[in-house]
Amino acid sequence: MTMRLGQILTLPDAALTEPLALAVGLTGDDLFHFSGQLSETRVEYLPLMLIHAALARAPWAETVITPLVAEHFDAMDMAAELALADYRGTYAVLVPPLPRPAIIRRELAAICPGVHIELWTRAQH
Repeated sequence: MTMRLGQILTLPDAALTEPLALAVGLTGDDLFHFSGQLSETRVEYLPLMLIHAALARAPWAETVITPLVAEHFDAMDMAAELALADYRGTYAVLVPPLPRPAIIRRELAAICPGVHIELWTRAQH
């Protein structure tokens, strides 16, 4: 049985009024503490291997979100994929508290120029 992309991803066929974010290698629980950054944003969850298909199907996606390090990829891998896809939106990376986050932001920006890099840190309690 062959599955079509539309059966795997539930992306709309046209841009909606709400912004679209693609969360790669994450679950809703992972993004729970970042809901402020995602207010009024539709979030679609997908594995890394579908990022090119998702960006082709929904080129209006404003944000791609990943963890700094996931089970099968890291933020550098995703930055390279975004560059290959000629993505020009925001790339948000979920990071732990870091002593010098500008280093990571600079490294990612060097891999995918033209992409706005944001590091989202979960507040410590």
